[in-house]
Amino acid sequence: MKVWPILALALSFPLCSFAAGPVVTDPGYSVTSRIDWPAGSISVEVTHDLDPSTASLLRAKADAETDIDARLPDFLARVISPVQVDSSHTFADLLQADAGLFARVSDLALGARRTGLFLSADFSALVARYTVPLFGDQGIASPLFPSHEAPFRRTIGDVTTRKYTGLVIFARGALPAAGAPRDLVARPAVFPRIWDEQMNLVLDRGMCSPDALAKWGMVGYTQRLDDATAELRVGALPLRLSARGVFGSTPTDLIISTDGARQLLALPENVALLREGRVVIIYENLN
Repeated sequence: MKVWPILALALSFPLCSFAAGPVVTDPGYSVTSRIDWPAGSISVEVTHDLDPSTASLLRAKADAETDIDARLPDFLARVISPVQVDSSHTFADLLQADAGLFARVSDLALGARRTGLFLSADFSALVARYTVPLFGDQGIASPLFPSHEAPFRRTIGDVTTRKYTGLVIFARGALPAAGAPRDLVARPAVFPRIWDEQMNLVLDRGMCSPDALAKWGMVGYTQRLDDATAELRVGALPLRLSARGVFGSTPTDLIISTDGARQLLALPENVALLREGRVVIIYENLN
């Protein structure tokens, strides 16, 4: 390994741990990523070997940065592809079927914010870190938002209920899979559907306000009920329900009790909180 002058110390800082799996291992490159569901973002780390034949560490670092910038569109497209959009589709499925969507999402991915640029501990590689938002004006999910929310068409009848400030669904551990004789652990997605026990649709992305989707997505994810961000989302008096099961080819859709669904859909104020995405799902593990 080539040893450059001590100036290298001024160009690097200690490499923090980055819990992720390899996405790309092209010659000279290693790319890892991690979805932060509570934050609604994807963290990406690109490591590029420096050219040991370059005499100057500064020049080697600059060349590596240029190389990373040139390859970034490809890396980000490959990082985004496996993200689960709903129970039936990943981003890869949707992008392959719609060239226009691929172009729009790729443009948004290029707006990824670089959060770090530094040398590895042994000065053999340049590491660049990025954050790709799922939501917001530059969120990669924004091309998938509906243009307007669809009406709720359920006939509920008389139900004893009250006004709530949000909905909390506990989905820890394995849950019965609808239509299959097995239990499955629920998985997060960008747009999970919510059903009742009679398999009546309670909520999907088409029923949500586009403004709310742009603000923070359809639902929030957390592992703790006392999470400050979750509390801000669902307010002080949320309806708390335990998931009764999961549904879908990928178990991202949740089934809640029919009584709970009726409590939500019986009042316009509670329907409004669903439209506004004031829903938090509590999982045991979000890795």
